Amino acid sequence: MALASWNLDDDTGRPAQKQAVLRQQLNEQGLRLVSLERHGETVSIGVENGTYGQAAQAVGRAARVLANTQEPEVEAFDIAIVSNGVPLSSVRINRADLYELEYDPDGAWRSFARAEVSNAVPLFEGHLTEGAFPDFKYRIGPYFQASFFDPDSPLRYEIGATLGADYTLRPGLSFSGSVRMPLAGNLDTVTRVSNSVLPKVRSNWGRYAKESDLRLEHLTAEHIWQPGRDLYARATFGYLETMYGGLSAELLWFPINSRLAVGGELNYVKQRDFDVLFGFQDYSVATGHISAYYDLPGDYHAQVDVGRYLAGDYGATLSVDREFNNGFKVGAFFTLTDVGFSDFGEGSFDKGIRLEIPVSWLTGRPTRNKLGQVIRPVLRDGGARLNVRNRLYGFTRNARSQQLAKGWGRFLR
Repeated sequence: MALASWNLDDDTGRPAQKQAVLRQQLNEQGLRLVSLERHGETVSIGVENGTYGQAAQAVGRAARVLANTQEPEVEAFDIAIVSNGVPLSSVRINRADLYELEYDPDGAWRSFARAEVSNAVPLFEGHLTEGAFPDFKYRIGPYFQASFFDPDSPLRYEIGATLGADYTLRPGLSFSGSVRMPLAGNLDTVTRVSNSVLPKVRSNWGRYAKESDLRLEHLTAEHIWQPGRDLYARATFGYLETMYGGLSAELLWFPINSRLAVGGELNYVKQRDFDVLFGFQDYSVATGHISAYYDLPGDYHAQVDVGRYLAGDYGATLSVDREFNNGFKVGAFFTLTDVGFSDFGEGSFDKGIRLEIPVSWLTGRPTRNKLGQVIRPVLRDGGARLNVRNRLYGFTRNARSQQLAKGWGRFLR
C-alpha cells in the first residue's frame, strides 16, 4: 500500500514514495533513475542505460514505465539518456502515441516519426533524485587477449581475470580503475627482440607480458562536460592504458541530428614500466589528432584522424566499418606517416582489421558488453596511437539521432 501511493495527489501523497516506485520499476528494466522533474503536463527524467545495446530500447522501456506510473494528466515524457551523469540526448514521447501504436504492425517506425530528439540539458542538483550521486559500480570477469602472425607462434593468447571499479562523484566527474591477473597463455613466451629504429612505443609489447604479473590496467580521474551547444569536452589524468600514463584532453562537436562530427585531442604521456604497476620509463611524448567522423549510407561508418603519433611521427589514419543492426561490426584501417617503409620495418605501415561481437548474441540476455579484437599482421612503432577510455565520439554516438533511428526497431521490445 505504501508503494501504491504514487497515484495520489501531491498534496496528499508522498512524492518520495512516487520517486521510489519509479526508481524500482526502472531498476527492474535495467535502468538507473538519475533525475526527475515535472513541468505541468510533462515529466522529464534522466536514466542511465547499463543493459541494452541499443539506446532506443532503453528509451522504450523507460517510456512504458512512465506510462504505467505517472498521473493521468501527464501527457508527455522527456527521457534523457545519461552516461556517467552526462546527458547525451533527450527524446520526447507523447503518452497518447504509446497507447495508439502499441499494437500497430509498423508501430516502431511510426513512434520514431512522432518522437522528438533533441540535445539534453545538463543535470542540475535540484533535479537529481535522492541517492543518484555518488554512484559506485564494479565488474569482475574473465578476459582474453590474442596476438597473431608471430613467425615463432602464429597464435599467441592470454586469458585471466579482471576486476574494475568506477566511482562517479557527481555528474561528469568519475574515478576509475582496473587490474588484471593473467592465468594461462603464451604471450609471455615471446623471444623476438624489437629491432625498431624508432622509439619502441609498441614493439616491446612482449616485455610487458613477460615482466608483469598482477597489472594495473588503468587508474584515472576523468571529467566530461558540455562547454556549449553541440559540444562535449573531456579531461582524463592518470594511468591511461597498459603502456602509458599522463594527461589527455579532448573536444568534440557533434550536432544531435548530424551525420558528421569533428573533434580534437591533445595528450602528454610517459611510458610505463614493464611491470605495469606504478613506475615510469624515461620516454615521454606529446601527441594529438584532429578527427572527423561520418555515418555513410548503407550502415557504413568512416573516420579520419590526422596528427602526431606516439613515436613522434606525423600522418593520418583512415578507418571504415560496417555496422549491422544486430550489433556486429567489422572494419579495416590503415595509417601512413612520415616514417618511411624501410624505417617502419616489417609490414611497411600500420594496418589491420577489427571485429566486434555483442555478448548478448552469445548469451541471449541483454547487455552492452561486446567482444572486440584487432587483427594486425604485425605490431610496430610507426602510426601507433594512445588508447584512451571514453573517447567522446564513442561515448556520445549511441544516443545521437542517427543511431537512435537505426536501433528504433527495438523501441517496443
